[in-house]
Amino acid sequence: MFGGGMLSFLALLLVLSIIAREGSLFLLALALLVAAGLSRLWERYCLTGVDYRRHFDRAHATVGETLELEIEIRNRKILPLSWIELEDEVPRRFRPSQGRGYYSHKPDRYLMRSLLALRPYERVRRHYTIPCQARGEHVFGPVYLRSGDLFGFASREETREQIETFVVCPRVVPVAELGLPARQPVGELRVQSWIFEDVSRTAGARDYRPGDGLRRIHWPASVRARTLQSRVYEATTSHRLAVFLNVDAEEDPDWGRYYDPDVLEFSIVTAASLAAWGLERGYQVGLCTNGMHRWNWGTVRVEPGQSPSQLEHILVALGKLLPFGLRSFAQMISEESARLAFGTTVVLVSAGLSDASIDAARGLRARGHAVTVVLTGRKGDVAGLDGITVRRAGPPDEWRDLTTIAATNEGSIVGAGG
Repeated sequence: MFGGGMLSFLALLLVLSIIAREGSLFLLALALLVAAGLSRLWERYCLTGVDYRRHFDRAHATVGETLELEIEIRNRKILPLSWIELEDEVPRRFRPSQGRGYYSHKPDRYLMRSLLALRPYERVRRHYTIPCQARGEHVFGPVYLRSGDLFGFASREETREQIETFVVCPRVVPVAELGLPARQPVGELRVQSWIFEDVSRTAGARDYRPGDGLRRIHWPASVRARTLQSRVYEATTSHRLAVFLNVDAEEDPDWGRYYDPDVLEFSIVTAASLAAWGLERGYQVGLCTNGMHRWNWGTVRVEPGQSPSQLEHILVALGKLLPFGLRSFAQMISEESARLAFGTTVVLVSAGLSDASIDAARGLRARGHAVTVVLTGRKGDVAGLDGITVRRAGPPDEWRDLTTIAATNEGSIVGAGG
């Protein structure tokens, strides 16, 4: 309202009122000039020194839990704000149970709205309870700020790209509720007391011996020693369980094609629950999937381990998965088989298996791995898997009604209502 022309006019009016000795006109011109100056001051500096921050009460949550979100607005200047409006863009399914807001024009987005006043150097916190209704890596932000002068003559808007992500992990359920045998859901398991070389961990080097394969040769050590050196692998007595997850309901990934969300979520819950089952029994458990993450298009892989945080790493990796496959399941099995330590038990979790995937599963068996196929789709069994255990889990439509179990700090699995 108060542009440069208006300010010049008010200044001229003030001068004329002094010359004409018009007291009323002088007071009016002075009041308007002061209001115009304050309006320009607020318009220019109202959002300067205003900080906006989000704080989640945990690093990640599980489907069905609630998240406590705290937002903090701070005015770090002497200029007070008679009003400031903030709109924080959040996922539509994360609509808080309190506060005001409205649906954004963007798909699946919601705007949390706050309107408040801030004194000089004041800090205001507001708390929201948000239901975690969907697995995924959910994006919060940007945030839109708007403020202005006390009179409503001028305002300033600003968009801040304060992007934060929050991961909602899949639920972990008892394997019996998946339709799998509670005592031995993955079929054949190698004896835990076996001692074998872990080809994924190099302990050192030794002189080359006749019979050592090319893959065993330690080329950097050979260059340093100027003679052929072979790798010495770590020995391990702890058995490994590798969970291979196929995210494609139709088996063969095809960009942009329809997928079955219930089958996908049930497959992810199955993979998470089998990983928890293995860790509870003392196995080193790892994960690999042909899916991808939003910010990382590389292979999604969690190396085998049995630390107290291993299940958390696996659940977060599963929580971030998108419903798109980077490569076929058969290709993933073939490529990842070279990374497996000898004697690793492999569980293939998939809606179904193509002929190529069946051949890849046979290849795992031929390399000395115990292999179990867990089918999570809507179709029938697969044939041609002699010597490989095949389990059928499901039905996939009931994954939301399964009983959740939780992990204690020590990594053991205990029952919990869900």
